[in-house]
Amino acid sequence: MGELLGSIAFSLIVIAVIAGAWAWISSLFRKGAMALLGFDGVCVQQFETVLLYRNGRFEKALPPGRHRIRAGSRQLARIDLRPEVFRFTQGAVSADRFAVNLVYVVRSQIVDPRASFESTQNYRDEICIRLQSIVKAVCSRKPRLEIQMDHQTFSNSVQKAANQVLRSIGCECLTFELLQADPGGPIVELDNRRMGFAAGLMKEV
Repeated sequence: MGELLGSIAFSLIVIAVIAGAWAWISSLFRKGAMALLGFDGVCVQQFETVLLYRNGRFEKALPPGRHRIRAGSRQLARIDLRPEVFRFTQGAVSADRFAVNLVYVVRSQIVDPRASFESTQNYRDEICIRLQSIVKAVCSRKPRLEIQMDHQTFSNSVQKAANQVLRSIGCECLTFELLQADPGGPIVELDNRRMGFAAGLMKEV
């Protein structure tokens, strides 16, 4: 009986050793020899940058190519560096108090991956909000006819201001193109109409 138990135990040990050796060899062929030493392989595409954080702290940015990094308490953030296009339809007010309906296209790109990743949770939303604020501000300094007749000067003014504002979130405004600027009527007239409409509702109530 004792010899049978010993034989079974020996067989189990042999099976475990064979299974361990097979797993080791399989890992060696699948991940390479460096994986057995505690390294992982990371492939970075030509159009992106990968930010490496370890224990919550920024360590380095990985350029395109294959990299071997130590496994452990790390986080990888892939940042796509390809330009993006945004199209907006927005209302604004000119310097001479006219409402203007604008249609414009913006082409932007991340130029500082770390700043873009760390400064905001969603850089696209941040770009949209900041661009609309800039367009509103530029419109408030220009008369309606100038906005309608000289799209290029307006576009250049917005692009220059946008680059200054977007730099803090690691982005750049590559191009700004005003496609359409339609008049919406004097703001004073619109305000009077609203006040008259509200007064009429009050009387009915």
